[in-house]
Amino acid sequence: MFTRGFKIVQSRRFEIYIGDFEVNTGEAVVRIETAAVCKADLRYYLGSRDARTLNLKYPINLIHEAIGIVVNDPTNSFKKGDKVALVPNIMIDKDKQDEFDIALSKNPRLGENYSPKALFASSSYNGFSKDYISYPARNLVKIVNDIDSNIAVFSELISVASSQIRRTILKDNDVIGIWGDGILGYILYCVLKQVHKGPIIVIGHSKEKLDKYEGVQTYLSNDPIIKESKINVAFECIGGVAAEGGIDEIISSILPGSKLVLAGVSENPVKINTRKILEKGLELYGVTRSNVKDFEFAAKLLKKPDFRADISKLVLDATPIYDIKDYYRVFEAEAESHALGKHIMNFKF
Repeated sequence: MFTRGFKIVQSRRFEIYIGDFEVNTGEAVVRIETAAVCKADLRYYLGSRDARTLNLKYPINLIHEAIGIVVNDPTNSFKKGDKVALVPNIMIDKDKQDEFDIALSKNPRLGENYSPKALFASSSYNGFSKDYISYPARNLVKIVNDIDSNIAVFSELISVASSQIRRTILKDNDVIGIWGDGILGYILYCVLKQVHKGPIIVIGHSKEKLDKYEGVQTYLSNDPIIKESKINVAFECIGGVAAEGGIDEIISSILPGSKLVLAGVSENPVKINTRKILEKGLELYGVTRSNVKDFEFAAKLLKKPDFRADISKLVLDATPIYDIKDYYRVFEAEAESHALGKHIMNFKF
């Protein structure tokens, strides 16, 4: 069976790739229906990672946030026409695991996706920017068919928020602070509203974005009242160059003995006040990526109308992708956008 897609070959340059693919044991054929661009995709597109890394990655199909429709599943796990989210973390087979991998897979708070041997679509493995793909059935999670795919495509980010909460183990009376008013912070807020009974506080730099965080307390960064809020679990969802200032504010603001979850991705090293961490006895967690169970939790949340209503606010527009020019336009729009949300792609090619 033939597939057509777009590969990034150098910064700001895509090429059309047409090729044949085989359906290997354990895989299902999926037609990619809807996709979204991640910040990681943009770093490849803009060439903002170091040259050595980029040269090792190019050429590659980008996109790891996607919803597809099952065309054929020899494993009989899904029916033809089922809507599915594609889990980008591709685990190694159990018969190839060593003692380290087995220990990871048995740790429910960590998970097998932290294995150095695991692959990740659009990074160490071709992503989903193609019309058809043969993909491991175990990495597909069913989405109720009548859920709008433009909303369901946020499953990957919802699953990441799920993994952050799962790793941290929250108590009902925890006072949670989310630093970062971008899309990761917003989705974490949406998930926490569904699962956490205690106070949630969001700290950011944009009043316009913070106004979209309904039903929780919000503060602009550096507001003195933040230190009076008794936050004992803090999620850093900033990433990039701004992460350093945000992490410093977190360390200064949260209570002694608190948990600090680092979730934003920073391309370059950032300075952290370890002296203050020691003085306060803080616990640090590093959380990135998610697993199949997190996607299953995301699928469950998407069945809730109020949750879908919150997520729907992130859909800036939906663009039909008929050819490579349309694909370029969405990447350029995402690269220039400072809005809270994404330009969704509906593959029609």
